[in-house]
Amino acid sequence: MIAFSFRQLEYFIATAEHGSISAAARARHVSQPSVSLAIAQLEQTLGEPLFRRQVSRGSTLTPAGQRLLSRARDILALATGITDENPAAGLSGQLSLACFQDLGPYYVPRLLAGFSAKHPDVSITLFEADLATVLRSLNAGKAELALTYDLGFDARIPRRTLAELRPYALLPLAHPLAAQPQVSLAQLAQERLILEDIAQTREYFLSLFWAHDLHPQRHQYTKSFEMQRGLVAHGYGVALSCTRPAGDHSYDGLPIACRPLQEAVAAQRVVLASSPAMRPSPVAQAFVQWLREQGHGTQAEG
Repeated sequence: MIAFSFRQLEYFIATAEHGSISAAARARHVSQPSVSLAIAQLEQTLGEPLFRRQVSRGSTLTPAGQRLLSRARDILALATGITDENPAAGLSGQLSLACFQDLGPYYVPRLLAGFSAKHPDVSITLFEADLATVLRSLNAGKAELALTYDLGFDARIPRRTLAELRPYALLPLAHPLAAQPQVSLAQLAQERLILEDIAQTREYFLSLFWAHDLHPQRHQYTKSFEMQRGLVAHGYGVALSCTRPAGDHSYDGLPIACRPLQEAVAAQRVVLASSPAMRPSPVAQAFVQWLREQGHGTQAEG
């Protein structure tokens, strides 16, 4: 006799993905007690807790919960595969996708809309976070796939290059450097440098200066890409970025001058990475295949 239900596993996965029972309930459009009961029943069946419950930090997986997460995804993927073997049935199931918060808006909407048009019965859970959190979610199996920069990965994590973006300088339009076709890191190092206060992002852009024995002395930290762009547009400082929106304007409409760097700086790769904590589900495999069909992801690593 099977001592658990698919619904219990679905609610368990949702709680692991969203980090709390209340968030999982909202995502699945069910009551919070329903999710709590499902998890309590699973814990009783397995004889050990699946989550550590902390008032300020929500629910985090215990080692037993971590082990169950990859198995639960496999079970639900296999169950979905039984119906998908029917030629008349379209692809269905869940896909959890994490993306770097600065990069996601320029890729994810188009990709999800295109994939959904081909597979309308697939439900996608989207997480937007900083680089370190995206990597942790991938390693822990909270996300099956992640769209992010190729920073911090090791050889265990399969990833496919979608694009290569070169760093460039952001300048106030009236700044003297904006009159140049290119700017040097040495020139930028003399200015107030506006940096996003995200560990890997901050260290990556500072490393471009360090590689040329340059050490900018004036920094201004922000929490978002758009605040960074807004400060530049208003003349408060200069910045570096790899991501470039279609319009070179701040949120309040001021123009921003974008100039290439004089130095030969390696391009930053945009990748779709797969979680090493589980086998790819049929939905994840279909998403990667769809990207290939669209001409993305011709290079694979890991």
